[in-house]
Amino acid sequence: MDTSKSKSRSNSSTSGSNPTYAWLTRTIPAWSVCFIVTMLVFSLLVEPYWKDARGRRHESATPWQLVLSVYTVILHLMSIYFPARVCYAMGDVIMHIKQEMAAPVKDCARRKKTQTVRTEKGSVTYPVPLFVVILPAYKEDMHTLQETLRVLGAHPQARHSYHIYLAMEQKEEKSDVKAQTLIDTFNKTFYRMSYTIHPQGIPGEAQGKSSNESWAAKQACRDYSDEAIKQDVIITTMDADTHLSPRYFQQVAKWHIDEPATRSTTMYVPPLVFDRNLHHVPLPVRTADLMWAGAGISSLYTSSQVCIPTSVYSLPMTLVEHVGGWDTDPGAIGEDMHMYLKCFFALSGNLRTRIIYAAASQCNVSSDVKGVAGYVDGLTARYKQALRHMWGSLDTGFAVRQYFAMLERHRRANLARVDLPLSAPKYVCDALKVVRKELLTACSSNWTAFYTSTGLHRSLSTPKQNGHVHKSSTDYASELPAEPLQPMHLVNIGTLFLRLFEAHFLPIHLAVILTTTSIFSLVTPTTVVPGALKLALSISGWCRLIGWLLMLVFFHRYSIYHSLCVGLRQEEMRKAGLLDEMKERDGFTLHVFQIAGVLEAGLFPLGGFIFGAIPACQAVLSHVFTDRLTYVVSLKPSFEVRRWKRRVAL
Repeated sequence: MDTSKSKSRSNSSTSGSNPTYAWLTRTIPAWSVCFIVTMLVFSLLVEPYWKDARGRRHESATPWQLVLSVYTVILHLMSIYFPARVCYAMGDVIMHIKQEMAAPVKDCARRKKTQTVRTEKGSVTYPVPLFVVILPAYKEDMHTLQETLRVLGAHPQARHSYHIYLAMEQKEEKSDVKAQTLIDTFNKTFYRMSYTIHPQGIPGEAQGKSSNESWAAKQACRDYSDEAIKQDVIITTMDADTHLSPRYFQQVAKWHIDEPATRSTTMYVPPLVFDRNLHHVPLPVRTADLMWAGAGISSLYTSSQVCIPTSVYSLPMTLVEHVGGWDTDPGAIGEDMHMYLKCFFALSGNLRTRIIYAAASQCNVSSDVKGVAGYVDGLTARYKQALRHMWGSLDTGFAVRQYFAMLERHRRANLARVDLPLSAPKYVCDALKVVRKELLTACSSNWTAFYTSTGLHRSLSTPKQNGHVHKSSTDYASELPAEPLQPMHLVNIGTLFLRLFEAHFLPIHLAVILTTTSIFSLVTPTTVVPGALKLALSISGWCRLIGWLLMLVFFHRYSIYHSLCVGLRQEEMRKAGLLDEMKERDGFTLHVFQIAGVLEAGLFPLGGFIFGAIPACQAVLSHVFTDRLTYVVSLKPSFEVRRWKRRVAL
């Protein structure tokens, strides 16, 4: 049992950066909204039609209207492409889950292995791989944490290879007592258990999951500081109410063991399923979470190279160290996407992702208040959660900054390796030597991170002992790689920015344009609307119909996916002896739609507007003034309250 507490500070991703530059980049989505509004004003209100020499109007479109027409059609075509991709990804995930259902269980015993290494403290035997599971626990209900630990502890490999870190907050009163109680209860269930207490008031930090994880991950890196052991440590981060299947860790272990050449640059991402309490929440909340799960699944298909995680993911400890861990500044509130972007650009777009076909089971936001007040309370809580999700549009600015920083790293790396002809003037050679020396000196302080971020680590040829490099940073800095550095993956980078546009721009732009043009169409006779704009609005209407039908297909596929995941989870809980407890707390329902199927699903645009476009617009406009959002733990079902209700009913 380990109750270690971290003492070091976390570096902010924005520390040392130009505040004006950071502000300009973080407000890119807000300025895009301003541009859309300007375009609409000039297209529909300010001189909406051309005038001839005599001042008479005719129906030719103005330049602003042409731009509006083209952009509106592009947005609506994207609104078809996205649900089509979601449907395809959903079918692909269902197929692979069925294929993976039995195989990992058979492979578990065969793949279970250990390795012994010599350290300064003597020989150490450790599991391969060793799973460090970070469980953020700030103000989380004790019964929620106990249930999550019981589910993890029921995994066949938990006692052998899970090191659980309870990531507590100093701000929560008696958090150490809470953590120690959990450790005393479950310490024999896992390989090890530890807790960290993240202190409050650290300059530049923002309260939230990312800063909590950062503190725990730093302690984990200190606990496994030996380079030989570190190569086989995989860090998994999850929400406190997430239930993970043993198949998740079995598949991660399989890829880690089977692909040693690429495991240091691989992130593991599962799909989500909101299957725990969906039959206890309001319809709009259920629909919003269903669409949120679909957005995450949209990139999880076999050929996808850019798979952004949602809430739950795993990555090697070596990669965490290479990128400097999780950021703790206000811009890292969307820690899943933020960490992905950080790793992605550190590897010049060459980050590998492996889809893990074992869905992460999660709860919908809910309230235990009865009646209409509880219904309203649930809707309010879901809106606050949506605002926190949409606050993650700060990651657009972060991605832009990381992109230009990546270009600068490559420029500097290339400059440090320029070869001049013998005929070059001496003063040029001397100047280049000075530049090279400055570059190498600047990089040697964190040479491992520099090599990882530029791809140079792949081109080094260094002696190894037992599979691990034994050269120091200064040894690396004194020699230059013979092979060219790893190039930027331009296709992946382009795909990533397309995903960011879909997440942070498309919902707002579509909502603003659709609302405005609908009002315009109602108050303006069609006979005076310019032909180009009229055609664009007509095409857009058909695109919306096609998109709506595609979303119905997605809802149908999601219902199949939901039933499949619930069935697998029931069987796993039965084998673990937890099925009766799960039924008592949340129950199981194989049906996503509780009312009238197609009618219920058909109302999704309303939920998307309320819990998507509106909070997104509020978030991006707020970023003009601040990047800080007060972190509030989402309302989740209370086991004690629900059990009391059942007793009263009896």
